[in-house]
Amino acid sequence: MTTVARRDPADKAKIDAIEKKLLANPEIAKLIDDLGTSTTDANDLVRGMLQASITRGLNAEMDAHLGYESGDRSAKAAARTDNHRNGTYPKTVDSNYGPVTVDVPRDRAGTFLLTMVPKGSRRLTDVDDMTVSLYAGGMTIRDIQHHMATAMRVDISHETISAVTDAVLDEAMVWQNRQ
Repeated sequence: MTTVARRDPADKAKIDAIEKKLLANPEIAKLIDDLGTSTTDANDLVRGMLQASITRGLNAEMDAHLGYESGDRSAKAAARTDNHRNGTYPKTVDSNYGPVTVDVPRDRAGTFLLTMVPKGSRRLTDVDDMTVSLYAGGMTIRDIQHHMATAMRVDISHETISAVTDAVLDEAMVWQNRQ
């Protein structure tokens, strides 16, 4: 089971504020100047950009699924469908930069299937890729767990790491024995 490290609620609010700024202001250079240059702020900026990008991508997937963009009443009427948007729900996924919370759109018919962040996934594929890479490099499962918690602020149980590595054990063995 994957668990996310407990964080100060103000941190989530900061990431959410960054996301709103990114979506409202197309001048990213100005935003970077506003946020400062420390590594913490840079990491928060990247997490906010990732969060905004995934949320936008999910909304684009919903647009394609329904056949019209959000707020386009004439296209909605032309689509002549009983299926409409039905709000969003928050989903937290682990990434290389720490946990990000994305707004996943819903449709009334419940037929919308996510592709960018598949239903049931708790991690972006980069986290799985890093886990396999560290394991293939010779790190133990506990070492990987410690590295993920300290370097990436992502708390993954050793059971989850073991499940990920078991799924690709053959590829990991080939990687470890390469010359």
